[in-house]
Amino acid sequence: MAEAKLVPLRKIKIGSRVDCDIFAQNGTLVFKKNNILTEPIVNRLEQMGVVLVMVELGAVELEGEIENKNVDNISDYKEDFSLKADFEQGREAILSKDIDAVHEVATSMTNTLVDSANIKKEIDALKFGTEGVVTHTLNVAVLAGAIGIENGFPKKDIELLVVGGMLHDMGKLYIAPEILNKQGRLTDEEFAIMKSHTTEGYHRLLENKGLDPKIPEIAYQHHENNDGTGYPRGLSGDKILFESRIIHVVDVYEAMTARRCYKDPMLPGDVMEFVMGRYATMFDPGAMDLFLKTIPAYKRGDLVKLSDGSRCRVLESNKLNSLRPIVINLDTGKIYDLYREKEYFSLTITEMLFDGKEQIKHDAGQF
Repeated sequence: MAEAKLVPLRKIKIGSRVDCDIFAQNGTLVFKKNNILTEPIVNRLEQMGVVLVMVELGAVELEGEIENKNVDNISDYKEDFSLKADFEQGREAILSKDIDAVHEVATSMTNTLVDSANIKKEIDALKFGTEGVVTHTLNVAVLAGAIGIENGFPKKDIELLVVGGMLHDMGKLYIAPEILNKQGRLTDEEFAIMKSHTTEGYHRLLENKGLDPKIPEIAYQHHENNDGTGYPRGLSGDKILFESRIIHVVDVYEAMTARRCYKDPMLPGDVMEFVMGRYATMFDPGAMDLFLKTIPAYKRGDLVKLSDGSRCRVLESNKLNSLRPIVINLDTGKIYDLYREKEYFSLTITEMLFDGKEQIKHDAGQF
């Protein structure tokens, strides 16, 4: 079966012959294969409330390309990645909006993470910098779970973080692709629709009685700020679930380091500076402390360029200051401890490299 995609009804070209059955977002058949799509038919469907439809790629003629919001890099993981099977199953569950299946995958991921001999190894294996609700939620789930494990949380609380991480953005799957993937600044109306993903996710998750009651609240609250400036309810401080406060900082960090159709990825060190600069305002101090203790800006294996132009590989992250890891110069083989050795204090990481091609550069003016 050809790959299917959810697209706005108005993106299908009027007058074209449709070579597949078309289904509404709720799964209802609205248009049969081999018929001509006419303006009256489109108008009638819109009167029925049909705005988004599921179509097979290549079977309809579209008015311009729609960005695929589910681009991910799960296939890039090697078979020995301990979470690969969970990630693949999680991808299908999320795209199918199957909350029970997502819950089951998240529980399996929790067991894998808790049983891991070295949670840091799991963090180091994560891949950032790609688009997609799927990859984002999987990464957030692992990072949030790692925070719980590294800081001695009970297993039930770790599972709550992993499940909450995987489901926190469920509401985005119900936002029209042309808004979710718009290149450039959103209008005020579009931004209001985008922000509605917290409320939409909350209500969708409430319908599932098998979830811990905190899970819908995590989806509802993950954009609330410590100082009350967030949305949708302007909650502050202890009025926000502590799990939501952890998901909030992880969510922002992962999203800013990732590529989106409307922005390039940011250098992890720059994102870490952004996060630290919002200590006690945007982010809860307690959640921030746990995040900084657990999540490194630069992971083992990252390829970076220093301010003196040398290309280096990260050998070890630094818990005391994740912006200053231990690296090895790939040309000379010399090892630099950017935190402890004074002769290297003047060196900073200015770029990340990927297979010698793509670069993510420091941008001093982006804040």
